[in-house]
Amino acid sequence: MALQQKDKELVAIGASIGAGCSPCLEHHIPAGRNAGLTEPQLSRAIEVAEDSHRVAVELLSRRSRALLHEVEPSTRTPLATRPASRADELVALGTSVGTNCHLLLRQHISGALGRGLEVGQVRSAVKMAEIVQNHAAEITAKKAASIIEATGQEPATVGQPPT
Repeated sequence: MALQQKDKELVAIGASIGAGCSPCLEHHIPAGRNAGLTEPQLSRAIEVAEDSHRVAVELLSRRSRALLHEVEPSTRTPLATRPASRADELVALGTSVGTNCHLLLRQHISGALGRGLEVGQVRSAVKMAEIVQNHAAEITAKKAASIIEATGQEPATVGQPPT
């Protein structure tokens, strides 16, 4: 069974927040509405994605500090709102891909399967999140190129001190 468009948009909203992509959100929130998501469903999706993103950032911070030997490595996952529904798991799964958080990815793939999604649907959700994440990177790289171009300097001199 394929994912419905509503489900794909939930994943995309999670991935958009995970990747920190404002233009992606500007596309996927209206697309979610067009797919039939209600305002409360969209608000819940954003809440779950923000919570999952916060946990992913905390995990990354802990790991970076452990690598610098500033703190003892922790295997305990920071507390997050546990996804309460199939929709929440889809959002959290999208956010996990968007943030590149492998620990949360493992947790939310398991959670999605536990909420009744089929393996093919989980694969489809991961693919949707990957598309959003890649698009976010492309948008940002193009924006960076545009900003550099707007400086009017030759590419070889951008970022180098004036002579």
